[in-house]
Amino acid sequence: MMKPFKIAFFAVLLALYACGDDQVNYPTGSTEVPLQVKVTEVKNFSGASIIYYDRPNDKNLQYVKAVWTTDDGIEYNQTASFYTDSILVDGFGNEGSYKVKLYSVSHGQTYSAPVEVTVNPTRPPYLVAYDNLRIMPTFMGIRVTAENATGAKLAFRTFKQDMATGEWVEIGTHYTLNPTVEYFNRGHEPDLDQNFRVQVRDRWGHWSPPRDTTCSPWFEMELPKNLFREVALCNLSGDGSYVPDQTGYTLPSNFWGHKMHSWSGSNVSFDRLYDGAVGNSSQCYHTKPLAPFPQHFTIDLGAEYNLSRFVLWPRNDPANQFRGGHPQIIRVFGAKYTGSNPSELVDDINDSDAWIDMGLFYLSKADGTFDPYPGTNDRTAEDNEIIANGHEMILNSIDQPVRYVRVQTIKCFAPSAHAGAVMIGEISFFGSKI
Repeated sequence: MMKPFKIAFFAVLLALYACGDDQVNYPTGSTEVPLQVKVTEVKNFSGASIIYYDRPNDKNLQYVKAVWTTDDGIEYNQTASFYTDSILVDGFGNEGSYKVKLYSVSHGQTYSAPVEVTVNPTRPPYLVAYDNLRIMPTFMGIRVTAENATGAKLAFRTFKQDMATGEWVEIGTHYTLNPTVEYFNRGHEPDLDQNFRVQVRDRWGHWSPPRDTTCSPWFEMELPKNLFREVALCNLSGDGSYVPDQTGYTLPSNFWGHKMHSWSGSNVSFDRLYDGAVGNSSQCYHTKPLAPFPQHFTIDLGAEYNLSRFVLWPRNDPANQFRGGHPQIIRVFGAKYTGSNPSELVDDINDSDAWIDMGLFYLSKADGTFDPYPGTNDRTAEDNEIIANGHEMILNSIDQPVRYVRVQTIKCFAPSAHAGAVMIGEISFFGSKI
């Protein structure tokens, strides 16, 4: 019997013989100069241009290479395979006219003479963002906003001027791909004029001019969580043990989150919402599976406050970070009643005489999208920054004192993954005491 390797050897010989001389001498590796491309159109964009061309009928052409120099003297190049009819040139630090050389390159890496084309990219994304950059006071710091219409990867570098030395000291950098930019830098002295500066950088290292402002941050404090208490209204019996049958049941608007889910070794209860254990995956708020949406819970803050913002951390578990029971859409309400007797609270959150609508919030991924991640390790560095710092929501309740807050979870990232359970690692409220 013929050995297997002998069969393979003869098969290769037969294949080479079948190719004939024409195929054996195909110009792979040829140093023959390939034909040039013919430019047909140029489309200019913010900081970039696309050059369209007709490819020559030349089997020796392997790819097209573009070479250009930006206004800061740096040479860039980009290649496009034989199978495409366009090439992107970018990295321009300013709008203007630039010369680009297009080379046809052979299989043997022989270059044709260049075809020169002029591109006219418009104002680049980092400068467009700078043009509409705003720095405004907020609670204990500044709020920075800008528009990044192209979704370019930008860095916003924030500085504060040392009042004693006049030196500008970096206090943070915010990275984003979002078309709408908004971030906060906190931890500054309230009710005191201070100088802040922001610069925008793109991924090629171009920096915008500095944008300076003088503003006075507003006072706020984190509310003391030792005063927080759960409020259970009409849907519970006096001892808190009864929950109405959920099957076919239209739950009252104040339904507090259903019975808590539990599993072996877990530490799950309502007060885990505010126990400070952000990094503990089993010590969390976790509602019972198969509970209908929206789900609610109500907290007695223990005193009367003007609320400024609200921070929510998802359960610290990769399977629940922008997946599963990670809240995605929530609404926050504050009760106008500020007395000490929760039984006097009106149940109906749609009653504007009883409740203040403090905002509808979308807890997106870092890139502004809402599709759940398919895998537990798909998060970006920017996503992990949100996980660590929490989702921050500015409440529209300034000068409207409240003591009772109700949080309504309307949707999670992938409720079917955990049978509709809502999972929250921690919450914090900020404001000023009345």
